[in-house]
Amino acid sequence: MMSSEAPYVAVVGGVNVDIGGTPHTRMIPGDSNPGRITVSAGGVGRNIAENLARLGLVVRMVTALGDDVHGQQIQQSCREVGIDLSDSITVRGARTSTYLCLNDADGEIVGAVSDMDIYRHLTPEVLSGRLEMLCGASLVVLDANLTPEAVRYLAEHVTAPIFADPVSVKKAGAFAPVLGHLTAIKPNRPEAALLTGVPIESDADLPRAARAFFDRGLPNVLISLGEKGVYFNDGTDSGILPCLPMPVVNTSGCGDAFLAGCAAAFLEGRGLRDMARLGLAASAVCAQTDSAVSPDISRELLERCMAAYPQAE
Repeated sequence: MMSSEAPYVAVVGGVNVDIGGTPHTRMIPGDSNPGRITVSAGGVGRNIAENLARLGLVVRMVTALGDDVHGQQIQQSCREVGIDLSDSITVRGARTSTYLCLNDADGEIVGAVSDMDIYRHLTPEVLSGRLEMLCGASLVVLDANLTPEAVRYLAEHVTAPIFADPVSVKKAGAFAPVLGHLTAIKPNRPEAALLTGVPIESDADLPRAARAFFDRGLPNVLISLGEKGVYFNDGTDSGILPCLPMPVVNTSGCGDAFLAGCAAAFLEGRGLRDMARLGLAASAVCAQTDSAVSPDISRELLERCMAAYPQAE
């Protein structure tokens, strides 16, 4: 177990076993299609945690695992990259969170099923037993795979800075009542519109959305613009940083890498502009691999990517 004396980042959120199937040729509905099936460790929280660990940070993760083979796979994968799961729980008889995805031959999703019922076991009562550890962190990262009750409890009781990942439009609403307790949030445009009530139909709407976040007490806003990059605003400095022009193999996990890069820059005392730049560098590195977390990511590589970055608009 890692020393409680060492500075650390705490991540509270989801881990998955990701199962994907891709046929060799055009998908024939209602039939068995020869192809390739992959099984890997994933989940928003776990991906963020692995990126942080690969960037040289001490990472402690709070999540829920089943006492099944998938839970064992997650534990092994976390041990291999240095993620401390000693504050997580194992739920007897429960299924470890699993994401099953079926693609067509060119990799586009045909359909998916996510089984994440286990996170209801991360109750405020359970999390209260981890509160001292969480308050002692240099930074806490929350993802919206947690229940709204768990998100609210943590936001209201954790005294460390909190970064939030809304995960999806369906889950983002968990952060709406607690925006004033957060240090930074990374929504995409639909998630930001949901959380602020400001429709975002063009780049001109982004400052209005940022002001709505500020009015709710949240000081740092990072709105993902997909292939266009990211809009950042801390009330003093703002702009749009484009994605780094690098080859794209896969975009799965890029948002998780982005938030990890932002977190690493925050812990170094950098401002929001440099947080966004380092996040986009991490995202670009992730996009060049076919896995959700690049095994090549390192602080040195991100610095080299940042050196080539254009300025914000």
